[in-house]
Amino acid sequence: MEINISEEEQRKYFLDKWKEKDTQFICEVPVFCRSIDLVKYNKKKNTVSAVEFKTKNWRRAVEQVMSIAISFDYVEICVRKPKTVKAQETIKEYCRAIGVGVYFFDTGALNFEHILEPEKVEKIWNVQKAQVIDFILKEDTYAK
Repeated sequence: MEINISEEEQRKYFLDKWKEKDTQFICEVPVFCRSIDLVKYNKKKNTVSAVEFKTKNWRRAVEQVMSIAISFDYVEICVRKPKTVKAQETIKEYCRAIGVGVYFFDTGALNFEHILEPEKVEKIWNVQKAQVIDFILKEDTYAK
């Protein structure tokens, strides 16, 4: 049975269920004049990935991650899994064409599926990326 879940709840489920080796997860990281829903920081590889969560309007999630892509190594979206295979393929192919990774969230099973790996962002503003990492490291220090 599918349930109604907010973006914040979706992110909370993601944090509870999704694990990646050597990766730290940080919520609401400021970039430019907004904040990113979730940033994944791989300390070993020194890479940062932005993830935007949406319960509706996956295209808006894509717009949001693309607007800050210059600050990250990778950008991804996490959206509710569409009911039809056609809709799932539409999202997957659209995101594949621009290098955006995709997670589908099954609201019935409360599970996530990483259906498309992101491609490395071609043009990264290293000064801004360093500011994102600095914010993460400071947050980590405050959390201790």
